[in-house]
Amino acid sequence: MPKSTYTRPGVAAAARLAELRSKSDVKVWEKIDSCYEDMLDEKGGKKLVKLEQLCMDLSKRLHEDSRPTISKDELLQLVEWKFSKGKPRWALINLLKSNQPKSVEKCSTAAFKQSEDGNISEAMKCFCELKGVGPATASALLSLHRDDLFAFMDDEVIECLYDGKRGYTLKIYLDVNKQCTEIAEKLGKNWTSRRIGRALWTAARIAASGGDDITLSGTSSKPRKKARSASTMKNDGHTETARRSSRKRP
Repeated sequence: MPKSTYTRPGVAAAARLAELRSKSDVKVWEKIDSCYEDMLDEKGGKKLVKLEQLCMDLSKRLHEDSRPTISKDELLQLVEWKFSKGKPRWALINLLKSNQPKSVEKCSTAAFKQSEDGNISEAMKCFCELKGVGPATASALLSLHRDDLFAFMDDEVIECLYDGKRGYTLKIYLDVNKQCTEIAEKLGKNWTSRRIGRALWTAARIAASGGDDITLSGTSSKPRKKARSASTMKNDGHTETARRSSRKRP
């Protein structure tokens, strides 16, 4: 059930979307997911859109390689994407940079092997052996390899699906990831754990940026790009109130 308040802007919209779990709701999910690139641009401009494409290029290579692994540079590139898309945690940068290239290759090879075998928890633990890599970064990497098994641990996704206080432990990730997988299974063909997480993040960003929230109306309207930021508001409940008030003005 959705909570009464959220700490991240727009999460109430994501929580409403998460409640729509039948095949009849697929069109709403698709309309929101189709706005993903617009919301990347709204959040981080062309830089974030470019970083997203680099992640997709990495994903393609991981699928094509018979023995997938990543380099230290690719790890740092993904973290740049993660920081641009969500809340940057700069204290981790020096730790991440202190990893030796051979350690990154060894841990990533082991993680992707566990991923191939469907061992979600073990795959996460392999990546978390690296300095500065926690469940959130591990989930981002693994979602590029097995999007059917792993959702990315966005703040908005955690907060809209996890009953307790938002956290970044493996236990919390497994809980949230399981729900993403269950929703994907209910929506059916073409839906994966990663795509569910992506759509939930998009729903939150649309609401936070002042776009039309179709989780309320059920109708489609393209979100306004580069809309007014909602960072000055405590949650999207305030955003929605402000938006409704503005519509009443002549």
